[in-house]
Amino acid sequence: MDWLGSVLARRSARQTQVLERWAEKMGPAGGKAQCLTNGRLTSPLFAAMVNGAAWHVVEQDDVHNGSVVHPGATVIPAALAAVQDVGVSGKAFTLLIVSGYDTVIRVGRYLGQSHYKIFHTTGTAGTRDATIAAGKLLGLTADQLRHTLWSEGLWEFLHDAADSKQLHTAKAGADGLLSAYAARWESLGARQIF
Repeated sequence: MDWLGSVLARRSARQTQVLERWAEKMGPAGGKAQCLTNGRLTSPLFAAMVNGAAWHVVEQDDVHNGSVVHPGATVIPAALAAVQDVGVSGKAFTLLIVSGYDTVIRVGRYLGQSHYKIFHTTGTAGTRDATIAAGKLLGLTADQLRHTLWSEGLWEFLHDAADSKQLHTAKAGADGLLSAYAARWESLGARQIF
């Protein structure tokens, strides 16, 4: 309820509207997953992006101090979008969220406080919780779940010629496109980034 209230509280925020425009421009017109901020149906990908961004605007997200992450910010929107797409019980939805929380907290603890001094751990570790929640919903085996953890930019693929190298460039290109459109629509980046 806290998550939903926070999403709806900032549905008119500039940051939320930028992601809504992104979803409208790049996402399908229709789908099973809903952007809770405007009621628009789209793909799970774009609904998770809009809903996740809206929640994080309010700054009322949960926090796990030991891992320095906001677990719900990434796992709940991903799990909700996947559940809307595939359809499962409320109990299964809750288990997906718990699995995601467990994953991101473990990854965040591994990265530690020194990582947080430079990086927003929710953004760097948060992909893992969303991946586990969605993967479990899709019924992936333990081996398939292992294949989902390709972690952006890690050189681990060199050991077994994994396909994650191509996923790195695909995700980088997509993120670059999102960043450019967001800036065009007046999303503000850090002014002293360089």
